[in-house]
Amino acid sequence: MMFRSYLSTLLFSLFFVTSFTQNHIKWNFEYDNITGKFSAEGKIEDGWHVYSKLTKSKAGPIPVRISFEKNPHIGIEGKSEEFGRPIKDYDKNFESMVFMYEHMYVVQQKMKIKKPTVIKGVISYMICNSTMCLPPIDVPFSVEVKP
Repeated sequence: MMFRSYLSTLLFSLFFVTSFTQNHIKWNFEYDNITGKFSAEGKIEDGWHVYSKLTKSKAGPIPVRISFEKNPHIGIEGKSEEFGRPIKDYDKNFESMVFMYEHMYVVQQKMKIKKPTVIKGVISYMICNSTMCLPPIDVPFSVEVKP
């Protein structure tokens, strides 16, 4: 009897973890020495979307946010910039106007690199489909740079 209880708990835990840790985005991070820009490019699975930073914080969904570890060899210039046109839509689940990206999400940050270093940080976001949203996801990144 105890074994069945243990097995049931284990199976439920595995289901819960796999259900809520699915990413649904494949990320690519790189730095371009010519443009001086760091890029995060996410290929979003069909049927899923992420929220643009244009979505107001009081709207409900958590927009994509990129943060960088402090590094004395890196100068951050200005604010990050999203590319592409987000879809503007009234989301009945959140009862507010939202801006979202499907299929592809790209954000860039202009940087001045002073000497060879590693750009480290985290991209954070909430991903949703038409019926549910997953808990916020943090994806760490690390990119070697040789100016």
